[in-house]
Amino acid sequence: MTLILLVDDEPELLEAWSFALEYVGYSVDRARDGREALEQLSRRRPDLVITDLMMPGMNGEDLCRSIRQHAQWAGIPIALHTSAHVGTPVDERLWDSVLRKPARLEVFLATIENLIQG
Repeated sequence: MTLILLVDDEPELLEAWSFALEYVGYSVDRARDGREALEQLSRRRPDLVITDLMMPGMNGEDLCRSIRQHAQWAGIPIALHTSAHVGTPVDERLWDSVLRKPARLEVFLATIENLIQG
């Protein structure tokens, strides 16, 4: 079963997207910030990470940078799910896709499927 790590500090959003992902057949691990996400990653390697950008503690950009710098995790696709305007750092490819909040369910699921399929 495909495992997705979903990272967001908004409990309602975390619960809603987790439910939607599990409903269509994905297994979901949840984290409320970047530090908690790294703990989850050290326990189980997901097939995809979906993260918010603006979170307390370790934000999404720092989380993505940590994932990309860790040899074991560097190849995991990452979707950034945010309401913030995001530019792409010139010297780094921190994420593979950006989903604007609020993303429509169909777009959210199609993006995930594309990232998982490679």
